[in-house]
Order: sequence, then C-alpha cells, then structure tokens
Amino acid sequence: MGRSDFSRKHVKLAILAGEVSGDIQGASLASELLNNGYNIGVSLYGIGGEYMRRKGVRLWDESTRYGSVGFLEPLRFLPGWLSLYKKLKEILMKEHFDGIIFIDNQGFNMEIARFIKNRGLNIPMFYYFSPQAWLWGKKIVEEVKRLGIKVIAVFSKEFEVYKESGAEVYFAGHPLLDIVIPTIAPEKIRQDLGIKDDFPLVGLFPGSRYQEVQVLLPIMFDAIAPMINREAYFYVASASDFTYRWITEILERYNLYIPIIRDGRYDYMNASRLLVMASGTAVLEAAILGIPVIALYRLSWLSWVIAKRIVHYPYATMPNILLGKPVVKELIQDNAKPEKLRESIRVLIESREERDRIRWELLSVRGLLGERGAIKRVVDYIFKELNCIE
Repeated sequence: MGRSDFSRKHVKLAILAGEVSGDIQGASLASELLNNGYNIGVSLYGIGGEYMRRKGVRLWDESTRYGSVGFLEPLRFLPGWLSLYKKLKEILMKEHFDGIIFIDNQGFNMEIARFIKNRGLNIPMFYYFSPQAWLWGKKIVEEVKRLGIKVIAVFSKEFEVYKESGAEVYFAGHPLLDIVIPTIAPEKIRQDLGIKDDFPLVGLFPGSRYQEVQVLLPIMFDAIAPMINREAYFYVASASDFTYRWITEILERYNLYIPIIRDGRYDYMNASRLLVMASGTAVLEAAILGIPVIALYRLSWLSWVIAKRIVHYPYATMPNILLGKPVVKELIQDNAKPEKLRESIRVLIESREERDRIRWELLSVRGLLGERGAIKRVVDYIFKELNCIE
C-alpha cells in the first residue's frame, strides 16, 4: 500500500465499555486517541461512565450503573441493557463510524458485534480486553474470529490462544503498567488520614458493581469491626459516584466511621500494608505495586454451580492465573466469611516474612504484562488498521 493511500486525517470512533474498570481503561485510551501526535482528528462516542466522559467521550448512556457478576445476578439490570442495546442498534444504523472499540463487557459487546456482522455494516471492530479465552474455551475464540474482530491482547497468554486459532490479534501489553503509578509518598497519605502511631493501614476495595458492594462490604465490615483503631486503621475505596453512595449507606447502617477515598487510589494502595479486595482488576493493580491482597468472591448458589461447570480453572484472581499458583489469598464463596477474613488479615499484619514473600512473588507479575507504553501501541495499531498512518 503506497503512501498516497494514507489520507485519512479524521476518524469517528465508538468506545463501548461496561463496568468501572472498563470505563477507566476507556478513558486512558480516549485520552491517547484525542492527544495523538499524528495530527489526526478524532471524534469519540460511546457508553461507559464518568472517567470516559471526563476525557472527552460523548456518552450515549452510562453503562457502569449496570455492572454485575454471575449468571443470574445481571437479570436485575436486563431492562437497562435491552434499552441500551436497542438505542445502540439505531445509532449504528443511522450514523457512520470508522471503527468501534469493545472493552471487556463480553455478553453485551459480542451481541453488538453480531449485529454489525449480520447487518453488513462494514465497521472495523477492535476488542481491547477481549473475552478471556483461556477461561471460557475455544468456542468464544472461534466466534471472535468468525465475526472478524481484531483482538488487541493485553496478556501474552491471551495473544497465544487467539493466534493459535487464526484470529487476527495484536499483542500490545497491559496498560496498567502506564496507569498504576503512585505519586504521593506513603508517609503523606498516613499524615492526611491523621495517623500518628505505627498501626498498619489496610485498604478495603469492595468493587464497582452494586452486587459486589452489597454482598462483600458487609463481610469486610463484620471482619474488621473488632480491629478498627485497635489493631489497624482502615479506609474504603470508592470506584465511582454510584459506589460512593452505596458505601455511604452501608457505613451508616453499621454505624462505623471509616474514611472513604475517591481519588488517588494508587497512592493509598501503595501506603497500605495489605488490601482486602473484590476479585477483579484492582487485584492486578495491587500486584503491580507488590502489595499483598486478600481477594473475596461470592455469587448466588445457582450462579456458583453454573460457574463451576463452565470455568475449569483453579484460581479466581488474575495474578494467580498468570503465575499458576496461589500467591493472592482467595476467599471464595463459602470461604468468604468474616471470621476467615479477620484471621487472614491478622496473619498478614503480623508476619513481615509472609508479606515479603508475597510481595516478591507479586512483583514478578509485572514481567508477564509486556513493557510500558501499551496505550500508545494500541492507538498506533488502531490508526494503522484504519489507514491513518503507515
């Protein structure tokens, strides 16, 4: 292809993210797209949340409010998703887009991809944070390949699975290496929280979905209630405006005073002796910082039965999956109980040797995520595929 073919100087793109973690990744990608060094004009539309909006994406709806986990739990949000699906179909039929970028949110995004394919809309499709093929099996890989979606892999294992299937895939590495960068010293965080003694700081990250917060945060509060200001200091991290409201309501119900932090999550993580988290992206963020984690995960009984039949993998958290061993302490389903969580917190608070061992193993995760600069590589790949640059 000759240089004369590279004449596109403006592109109109859609970014479709689901929950808050996807919204955060969509925001980073949007910032890099809009501030590219190629003088290419970019118009961005899509679904996501407050992070993408702040970075200049014109949102059709806030999809982050519909986040859930499990197989039956999403049913309470089904009317919202169906309404959003109908709206997006109408938009895609009426307006021209030069490309569409899916971020996670497998169930919804794959339906949109099928609609685009079946209607012959001829919109280049990219999947950033694609369906985790090594968990869900080859069927989803074949479907991605059939639909002609270009996969932008963030894990080397993900790249290998898609490559072996013959799907179009590009390995960019993980953008968290560019995002998870503390900027404030731990001592300053402790000072801001009013901590004047040597008690450890422990962070609670109950997730971003309504179901996670409602189920996991009470377990966390029941576990730490006897420990607050006696054995450790605690804070709760809010992922969005929605989660802030849910956390506040639960705190009031428990009549506890624990500070809620809304910004500077990586600074607070880095200042913490350990973190208690809903299983998800935040666990991988903590691993990049080398902070020990206790991860919780609980579904309804029926969703758990279905999950065990479909997902044949021994671990729930990404660091453990990547390392192939249980470095992150996982309290899953029936083990996600206040007594077991309290015991696990005390072990990690008291044993520096155990914390150091975990920290050393977690830091090895960084080497499995590629090199820094992933977000720029993603943008370069998209621009090349859209004939904007060589």
